[in-house]
Amino acid sequence: MPSIKVNDNGDSQEKILKNTSFLTGAFVVQKVISFLYFIFIARRVGPVDLGLYDPIKSLIPITLILIDFSLSAVVTREIARAPERKKEYVSNILGIKILFGLVVMFIAGLATTLGNFDSVTRTLLYIVGMIVVLDTFTLTFFAVFRGLQNLLYESVAIIINQVLTISAGGAALLMGFGLKGLFLATLLGSVFNFTFAFFVLKRKVGINPMPSWDRRIIGSFLKMALPFALAAILAKVFTYTDRYMLLSLAGKQYVGWYITANKLTFALEFIPSAFAASVYPAMSALYVTSKEQLARTFEKSMQYLLIIAIPLSLAVFTLSHRLIVQLYTSVFNPSVTPLRIMILGLFAVFLNYPVGALLNATNRQTKNTINMGITVTVNIILDILLIPRFTFIGAAVSTLISMLLLFSLGMYQAAKVVPYRMKHLLNLLLKSIFCSLIMSGILYMIAPHITFNVTPYIKNFGSYIQILLYYGLLGVIGASIYGGLSVGLKAISIQEIRSLYHSLAKKVS
Repeated sequence: MPSIKVNDNGDSQEKILKNTSFLTGAFVVQKVISFLYFIFIARRVGPVDLGLYDPIKSLIPITLILIDFSLSAVVTREIARAPERKKEYVSNILGIKILFGLVVMFIAGLATTLGNFDSVTRTLLYIVGMIVVLDTFTLTFFAVFRGLQNLLYESVAIIINQVLTISAGGAALLMGFGLKGLFLATLLGSVFNFTFAFFVLKRKVGINPMPSWDRRIIGSFLKMALPFALAAILAKVFTYTDRYMLLSLAGKQYVGWYITANKLTFALEFIPSAFAASVYPAMSALYVTSKEQLARTFEKSMQYLLIIAIPLSLAVFTLSHRLIVQLYTSVFNPSVTPLRIMILGLFAVFLNYPVGALLNATNRQTKNTINMGITVTVNIILDILLIPRFTFIGAAVSTLISMLLLFSLGMYQAAKVVPYRMKHLLNLLLKSIFCSLIMSGILYMIAPHITFNVTPYIKNFGSYIQILLYYGLLGVIGASIYGGLSVGLKAISIQEIRSLYHSLAKKVS
């Protein structure tokens, strides 16, 4: 039986970069396809059903973190350090998850059965339960491959899973199966992922996944997982609280309007995520060797993301009505206002990534967790105060304030680590805003006069292709205007633009 072998001297840098490229590429493709799939769903089901679909779908990552408890991250790290103990570690992780899963699913099943849900909602919740059970074990299986520095199988599974889910889900909607068809399509993807990961783990690693319970290992793993789990749970609370409060205090339609704006605001979050991943190793090394270089690296990271986030934010703000109507149709017109509110905080979303990378790289990850805890508390208080009176507008304001608060807390902590030049960043911010305002004004004037007519030639997907061509052209025009103005005002140099391109094109873990 073939097996994955780990070189005692460690994998070559080339292999590490190659593996990381597989997973990074798969995640980027997944994000793009998922966003397009969400647009298709929104256009087909409308704001009311979307307001039920999204909160129920969000239960999957929430329940997963309660069962997984970040143990997958721990087992990846421990297998990387001691690959010869991989079978022992996997068995005990499965043992813990079975116990956690039984408790969580019992509570969830009881709440579903006894709760005041209609038959459709109850069916969807049962399907979600099956998805979570499969996904939590799949996470562990793929964590083994991460620990062995082989990310190819997970990358392949991500793409196939996405294709299966979207194909089945799209067909289900077109055939009139509604939300039940969408969740069954997600279940199909989870079944594939579980089956694929199980057999690859068995054939390629030589592990037949069976649970065991060693108190010493379980206790050690739970202790190691606790800080990771706490941070992950806080992140999930921050991400999903607004939609559940909207659902209970306002109704499904308001959730549908809000979530479309929210998805657009965070659609490009993978850009700062990938960028932060690329600078994290450098920050970790410079913290030991050169605080001055660490400060410059941090500044450059902030600069690059700032010059991306500001023009994106103002462009979306300017074109928000056109974006909402063309992507989601006119029934989502109310989403324009929350989009305009939340998109103003896009720079904070982007810049939080290098701030978080800096704190983690300098052994201040606890500060990140504390900052998130403060932000989550403020966010919940604001939701309680604003949503009953202002519904989804209140939720958008709460999200904006919370994003700005998290960024401010992070910058305060960053100032204690490195002496970055605040005046330099503020000067860059003002120049970027000035260039972005001019760019946005030009886009606003020319946007109504740009048309593409491919529908007669491609009947089924013509409207989607038109949208892609339309915003692709606007993007090229906007980037050219903004880039030219930025170079002219010396906000950024040609060399820095090249560096920015290579930083995004060559992501490393």
